[in-house]
Amino acid sequence: MTSTSPMPSSHSLHGLRLVVTAIDLEQSEHRGIAVYSKGVLRALKRAGAEVWLLTQFDPPMNDLRSRRIPKTTADTVFYARVLEGLNTGHRHLAQMSLRQRVLRALPIVNQWVPPVLRARSKLSTLFPQRRYPSRSLKCLPIRELFDNPYLQTERLDYLLNVDGLICADDIFVNSFRLANQKPGEMLELDLQGFDGLITTCPLQIRPTNPTVFIQTVHDLIPLEYVQTSDHVPGFARRLRSCAPAGRLFVSSATQRKFNASILPTAMEGAAHHSRVLIQSPSLQFPGDALDWEAQMPSLKINAEGKERLQTLQPGGYLLFNSSVEPRKNLLFALRAYVESGIERHGIRFCITGMLKDDAYSASVSRLVSGHKSILLTGYVDEATKRHLYLNALALVSPSLVEGFGIPVLDAACLGLMALASPSASHQEIQALHDFDQHVLLCSTLQTSDWASAMRLVTLKQEQEQTDLDPQALRRHLNRLRSERILRYRRYQRLVDQSFDTTICELVQAESGAATLSHTTRARQLAPRAAN
Repeated sequence: MTSTSPMPSSHSLHGLRLVVTAIDLEQSEHRGIAVYSKGVLRALKRAGAEVWLLTQFDPPMNDLRSRRIPKTTADTVFYARVLEGLNTGHRHLAQMSLRQRVLRALPIVNQWVPPVLRARSKLSTLFPQRRYPSRSLKCLPIRELFDNPYLQTERLDYLLNVDGLICADDIFVNSFRLANQKPGEMLELDLQGFDGLITTCPLQIRPTNPTVFIQTVHDLIPLEYVQTSDHVPGFARRLRSCAPAGRLFVSSATQRKFNASILPTAMEGAAHHSRVLIQSPSLQFPGDALDWEAQMPSLKINAEGKERLQTLQPGGYLLFNSSVEPRKNLLFALRAYVESGIERHGIRFCITGMLKDDAYSASVSRLVSGHKSILLTGYVDEATKRHLYLNALALVSPSLVEGFGIPVLDAACLGLMALASPSASHQEIQALHDFDQHVLLCSTLQTSDWASAMRLVTLKQEQEQTDLDPQALRRHLNRLRSERILRYRRYQRLVDQSFDTTICELVQAESGAATLSHTTRARQLAPRAAN
């Protein structure tokens, strides 16, 4: 689908105060849904809305209250602890006051504290909080922060598009607990003074005041694929809770699956609007990228198990940029790589995903240990990821199922060859613009198909570089990188236009529907005139 839609007016959502959930921005790794969340914040801000971010980071302040720190000073510390949580993906732990440390030193107290804490944790799990009144929410306007160090950090760059933070302790955790335990019971959130709530993933939640309520559905993977960590009944209930709301789908395939599996049992959602959007690509090239990043002779990177920095030559490696889990099918791609024999041609295999403490990651680790040409980088920062894409021979994405597939989109926007599984979402990406020339769909039934595709891209590059002397090769690589950067910027603008327009259209449609529904109810409740 090629978009020629104009960018939404900078004032198309002017006057609306909209809240967006931060659940994926709170994770230690920013992956696909975090990229989507940042795109939503950016689109709403560009359209003139006042944007607030809902976080469950609500750090304890007992250590300061017990020392009678002035409120204005304590507020500064509270801001810092919230932002530290968002910056690291870990919530701030309570610090014990002097009195608490003295009491914990007493044997009888120390004996009873751990069982009491475990009991409290168990009770909060069994009886999750169901209501968040507006008075319990802490609203932190970003504009009150002056020269705050956290606003200068790369990971929190999305705060440029945020007007304020709303802290609601464990709100996402309690939404999940309700979905896992209590069919039909919704978490109620009182957002008095705000016009709308947009979730970036399905949540068992109901705002009691806003006129606009939109939920995002990325996929139905936990219902379709057993090897996930999601609580299946809870996930199904969270999907069902999206029916009585406006809905954003990240692919047409996800919309079709949702309409077939969820809506028939939740027909109350028929009155709400829905849209399918194409997510924004995730790479951000600096203004001088053509002068510097396009001229890089090589890339040095840390790799697990390697004492020294590893040097990656342009076009000298395949890139896998996804989480390491069974549905991403990394083991399949690694076996195809070994089978292809391209490591004897100096082509390496670079994996940016973090290994987990499970059997699948253990299998990956065993295979990697036998091949020096396979590199495990762990989670990389945005600059390193950008350099890896820019210099790769090809991206590999053999996922068994995807909600969307941002790595493939990033590659296609660059003009980098993407070897991808024939999942419905990858097919949708391939059908965009001229992406069919850069996305090669390969069956995941046989490793030999992928091994052949890997040899194909390797031999094509070798043919292009045959008879090039070192200076000519350097000019060729610089030109290739420059072309990739320029192409990426062009398609990024096109995709962003479509993304922004789609979100604004849905917000406006839901806002209009809510106003009409309110007017209709008012007329129904109004007393009839006497004859």
